[in-house]
Amino acid sequence: MTKHRIIPASILALGLGSAGHGAQAEVLFSGGEVQLHYGDGFHLGANGLDSTTRTTLTFEHYTLFDWGDLFYFVDLNMDHQGTGSDNNHYAEAWLHLSGRTMGLTFPEGAFVKDVGPDLGINHGEDFLVISPGVRADLNVNGFSVLTAGAYVYDSVDDPFDRDLDTTYQITFVWDYPFQIGNENLSIRGFADFIGEQGDGFESQIVFSPQLRWDVGKEGGTILGLEYTYYKNKYGVKDLDDNSVSAFAALRF
Repeated sequence: MTKHRIIPASILALGLGSAGHGAQAEVLFSGGEVQLHYGDGFHLGANGLDSTTRTTLTFEHYTLFDWGDLFYFVDLNMDHQGTGSDNNHYAEAWLHLSGRTMGLTFPEGAFVKDVGPDLGINHGEDFLVISPGVRADLNVNGFSVLTAGAYVYDSVDDPFDRDLDTTYQITFVWDYPFQIGNENLSIRGFADFIGEQGDGFESQIVFSPQLRWDVGKEGGTILGLEYTYYKNKYGVKDLDDNSVSAFAALRF
């Protein structure tokens, strides 16, 4: 197990152990993807303040339990311009406990399907953020997934060795499937709104939708485009990513 997986996995294991204590956890769904991306417009990589093209190999996995869910992904990046380190990694893991396990009830067809505690860990090169909070699963016609979360954003390790204040993070995640003719497509993505963390550290916005074409007809192969707008990247004022990547994915 490599370094960037050790800390998230160890913290999440505590939550998994607590949630499953005294009962056998039932897996309702489990699946993942391997994605290969190539794109341009990435700053603060091997090319410093200038942008670089980048190849990214992503592994992601989602498991739905009877008590909640667990999602994590790992990005392995290779930058193609610049004199800095060519390779870097980034990982996130999110553990959610359903409010139903704590006795909350939600009417069938209600706008809010579930509310419960969430724990997120973001980890990269000399970078670690822990984000406890709460997530609501929403019921909106047409969306297979729509969630809204509010979190404490606590920077434990910063790549620039800055003394950062604890702030907030608001996150929306969505998946909207649709058809054009006989073709299955979807728009999937997320948006993060992260507050200021002290003098010289600006608030951040990350908006990253994917347009996905299910060429395998639910059989495993996906082609797509991903756009990412990252305002004030890592809190650096007016340093924005506007990156576009093409990708291919294999589901399992």
